[in-house]
Amino acid sequence: MTVDQAGEPKRRSRQKRVGDALRRDTRDRLLEAAAEEFAAHGYAGTTVTRLAAAAGVSVPTLYLAWGSKRELLRGYMEKALSGTASSPEDAASRFAGMPPRERLAELADLVAEVAERAATGWRLYRDAAAVDPGIAADWNELQLLRHRLFARVLDGIPEAALADGLTREAAIDTAWTIASPDTYDLLVRRLGYERDDFRDWMRRTLTAAILAPAAGADTTRA
Repeated sequence: MTVDQAGEPKRRSRQKRVGDALRRDTRDRLLEAAAEEFAAHGYAGTTVTRLAAAAGVSVPTLYLAWGSKRELLRGYMEKALSGTASSPEDAASRFAGMPPRERLAELADLVAEVAERAATGWRLYRDAAAVDPGIAADWNELQLLRHRLFARVLDGIPEAALADGLTREAAIDTAWTIASPDTYDLLVRRLGYERDDFRDWMRRTLTAAILAPAAGADTTRA
């Protein structure tokens, strides 16, 4: 074996690392461009040519990096939704060991955090879903992911702490509905609520709708 042959695996490994880093950088730049262009022009008004130019890449490079404008929208939305969490289960881990009222207050905080990051994306999806069946399917899947998160969070509330006559399934559906993207849109964008006002409204409303009065009172004193 020659010296060149012995060093070939290392060179290939180094080239692969460089290539992977460049691909990640390209995908990230396209995500940043998507955030600006989608917000400014909407989904239908944003062409792949505009996206590629904003990211400083060619249109073929955009397709290599993301596959389609729809997939880029999906990537943009998933980044906005996830924050530092990688899944609903990961996001739900922040609620471990919390009593009912504190758990719902933390859920309201999470809803406010996500809504602030993802408000533009939700509007894009809602509008684009009306004319694109593929995006409509993605929209439904994202809503079901939200439902999974709410199920994980509310599973930690004892049945006895729920409002009279409220089943766990109904509690999950109720919280999921109260904390919908449309609620943020109505209160913040249309009525002018500040972020803290929205968070406090969400805390009060979730607590009143989900918990029995005794459960809320006991947790407040804890």
